[in-house]
Amino acid sequence: LSVVIPAYNEARRIERTLAGATEYLDARGDAYEILVIDDGSPDDTARVVTAWATANRAETYVRVLGYDAN
Repeated sequence: LSVVIPAYNEARRIERTLAGATEYLDARGDAYEILVIDDGSPDDTARVVTAWATANRAETYVRVLGYDAN
C-alpha cells in the first residue's frame, strides 16, 4: 500500500500526521510506504519529515519527495 501525503508548509503539523498514519497502518498489519510530496515548501517540511523518519526508524517506508522552490 502506498500512501501519498501532499504537503506545503506543513513543518508544524506533519509529525502528527505521520504518527497517526503509521499507527493506523501498523495496526492493519499490511506492508506500506508513506510518500510525503513536498511542493517546494519554503519552511522546513522536508527536513522535519526526514528527521521524523530517522528518529522513528522509518527511513525505509517514510520518504519525502519534492523540489527546492528557490
